[in-house]
Amino acid sequence: MINDLSEGIFQQTMDMWINPEIDKRKKENMLPSNFKLKAAQIIFSLDRGWNKVRLNDEVKAIAQCKMNIPKNKDEPCYEHEIEDIESIELTEQDPNCAHITLMLFKEKWYVAFDFRYNKKRIKEHIEASREFLDSAKDNLSKNRLRPFFENSFACAELAAKAILLQLPDKEILHGKDHDLKVMRFQNWATLGNVKFEYSTILNKLNSLRPSARYLCSTEFKKEDPMRIIETLNEMISFVENSLKLSG
Repeated sequence: MINDLSEGIFQQTMDMWINPEIDKRKKENMLPSNFKLKAAQIIFSLDRGWNKVRLNDEVKAIAQCKMNIPKNKDEPCYEHEIEDIESIELTEQDPNCAHITLMLFKEKWYVAFDFRYNKKRIKEHIEASREFLDSAKDNLSKNRLRPFFENSFACAELAAKAILLQLPDKEILHGKDHDLKVMRFQNWATLGNVKFEYSTILNKLNSLRPSARYLCSTEFKKEDPMRIIETLNEMISFVENSLKLSG
């Protein structure tokens, strides 16, 4: 349902995307002059590079509802059985998109929005990050510090990228530059969006790679491996929790 926050988003969405799309389709004879809007959706996609506007039956979403009668799983639901709409999410058809979704239900407009991108990719990065963390722990248990630091950096970089992937940043999405990700993540931490300790550990592991991997020095031996593992675990949990918060 529209509240103080979503009221502004509703009106901006109507003014910027929905009404212009309706006018455009009417001029092209794609909509009747008496068209009634019942639902609308803006899909923000980095992959396409442009936003898609869906109207009425074109809208693809999953709604979590409060029912006024008991229902079994997978049993069909009908409008008269629904007391309220609690949340609206995208389907698997748009796994990496952000969105604004509007639905008219029982003469009330419901507004759902999630401006975080790349949910599917983020989950994949979390899985990969945990794999590198497991390898780092295994190396540490066998006192193999050089591969420990290499795997720890890979873990930290993947976790940091997972955090940054929520933003509409094509350089992060497609870029392979280690220093770019380190810099962007430091900027993100400086703004207070994540604990600065996460940025510090990524910077430190990046700077220690030459020492551990290329035998440039023994600086890596001065670090506390257990503290590194603790911070990496915390980083990964932070990303997982942010995904839960965003649906």
